[in-house]
Amino acid sequence: MYRTPCSLLNRELPLAVFLLLIVPAMLLTSCGSPEKQDSAPTVEEEVDLENADVYTLEVVKDRKTKDLYFIRDDNSPIPIADREYFQRLNYYAPDKAFAFETTLDRLPEPESIIMATSKDKPRTMLHIGHLPFTYEGTEHRLAVYQPEDTTGGLYWFIPFTDATTGTETYSGGRYIDIERPYSDTIFLDFNYAYNPYCAYNDKYDCPIPPEENALPIAIKAGEKNYSTAH
Repeated sequence: MYRTPCSLLNRELPLAVFLLLIVPAMLLTSCGSPEKQDSAPTVEEEVDLENADVYTLEVVKDRKTKDLYFIRDDNSPIPIADREYFQRLNYYAPDKAFAFETTLDRLPEPESIIMATSKDKPRTMLHIGHLPFTYEGTEHRLAVYQPEDTTGGLYWFIPFTDATTGTETYSGGRYIDIERPYSDTIFLDFNYAYNPYCAYNDKYDCPIPPEENALPIAIKAGEKNYSTAH
């Protein structure tokens, strides 16, 4: 079953992706400058926490954890000059309509491919299959990859673009990670779609989603564009 990719916090170094660490839910406190990041609604503005179900609360908890990491950790991708202004990332409100139970359609043999990156330093990935899902009556699918070097742990890497890319969401696309899939039947949950580190800091080198994973629909779930207000 899909879970937030929580135990792979340091994978950013080889792959420029962010993963969440499981910790108890924490409320963010003021940090640095009191100036608000106006473009990012508070959790209370985007979600009715008093009436939220367990699934929604889990999504919100993970988002708070990530925000706290970005504020406090030395490895945060937020440039040091911007951290005093940073309070939270921008997200769509959690929406179960973008969580799909699906089964990996595996290739007979994994295919080694070269994936382009933002700094033109191609990386070798293993294309292992496709995840189909049906949204509003139309079937779509996404190619699923594994880094050829899996020293960072077994996980599926799903880079994609959609109809929001370059407008509401990051122009370089977004990612979904599925950590330690114990079977080929999992949840493909776009509420956990996240930006590569390149969205926050241009010093990072990030995989570019292949054309095969360009979805023609608007995935209004997960992380939106990042912006700061100074």
